[in-house]
Amino acid sequence: MISQVQIKAIDMHEQISTYMIERGWYHPWNVHEQLSMDLQNINTALQAPVL
Repeated sequence: MISQVQIKAIDMHEQISTYMIERGWYHPWNVHEQLSMDLQNINTALQAPVL
């Protein structure tokens, strides 16, 4: 049986995934597109100034 904590965690995961998919930040069905996005984000982070 699934506990209430597990149900809440699954619900939260769905909400976060949907939010990211709608904004084009997460591509769960296209590995190549997700990898490209991840590499772009890595390069952006590496170019950010150090505080």
